[in-house]
Amino acid sequence: MIIREASIEDADVIIELWKEFIDFHGVRDEAFRRSHDGHEQFGAYVRKNIVSEEWLVLVAVENGKLIGYCTATVAEYPPVLERARYGFIQDIAVTETCRGQGVGTRFVTRAELWFRRRGITRIQLHVASANEVSQAFWNRLGFKEYMRTLTREFQRHG
Repeated sequence: MIIREASIEDADVIIELWKEFIDFHGVRDEAFRRSHDGHEQFGAYVRKNIVSEEWLVLVAVENGKLIGYCTATVAEYPPVLERARYGFIQDIAVTETCRGQGVGTRFVTRAELWFRRRGITRIQLHVASANEVSQAFWNRLGFKEYMRTLTREFQRHG
């Protein structure tokens, strides 16, 4: 397996992997159900990030087939904190048949190196509460809960 930076030519396959990723989440929590054009919106977004110096977009390739992707960037808190910059891993998606084979761990290792080269010593990410698979993965890598996001659904009036 090879982990490498993504190219624009990888975008169509990354979009297919994203559909699998978001549908996996959508089954667990309806808030993640994708819109009718979600894949097109994501496609434009990931293509922009692939060519950006501010983003790291990685792909995993096994036997010539793209089996996963990772997106990461440097983010900043408001300028009221001493350590304002941090690494943010937005997505790690690995096709279902290849999960549990170390792909995600290799993505994290590669992203951490990218962050270190930019002077970043803290990584943050979001994990869906309903995604037990991802929670277990991140816990195994030593990540711990830092902040909780709460939500409440309500009916619209009018």
